Amino acid sequence: MVKSSQIIESEFLANLSKESGKTLESWMKIIKDSGFKNRNEILDWLKSMYDFGHVNASLLAGVYMNNGNPVYQNETGLLTDQFVKKEHLKPLYGHLMQTVLEKIPETHIEIKKTYTSLNAKREFAAIGIKSKEIRLAMDLNGEPDGVLFHKTTGIGCMPRISHMVKIVGESQINNDLINNLKTAYERLNK
Repeated sequence: MVKSSQIIESEFLANLSKESGKTLESWMKIIKDSGFKNRNEILDWLKSMYDFGHVNASLLAGVYMNNGNPVYQNETGLLTDQFVKKEHLKPLYGHLMQTVLEKIPETHIEIKKTYTSLNAKREFAAIGIKSKEIRLAMDLNGEPDGVLFHKTTGIGCMPRISHMVKIVGESQINNDLINNLKTAYERLNK
């Protein structure tokens, strides 16, 4: 089974002192003293200066940029952050999630930092909240076709998530959309 971001981050933080010889507090001071302010600069610096792998450097830089707090430990906070200045889309998101769970009950919802992942054994869809729309992207394998789909952009999910629908109203959450989601689910999770 694939580990969630929350579990990966939790395991990393639990083993940080043992693996690196320094506590989280020590790392926060080291990063602060480096003078780097940009997350990517910190990431590159940790990799080159301290031989961190990409994932661990990314986790540590993320914690630093989150004021020394875990990034993935509070899914409610992660989802709340996605709706900042987009609160008007909460009812539409709620309707979408309710419909997905009714029609594909095996779906596991995982709130990420920039999107919501829909998965079972594997991620089959992702939901991004934008200022005027909800972007629902699915792994349907291949090029998008038809007027329903757009090029997948601006969600932050896996590159294999190939087809995206821009949802602006409840009427778009219909049988066609759900059938495409079921196809993505079955393709990756059966």
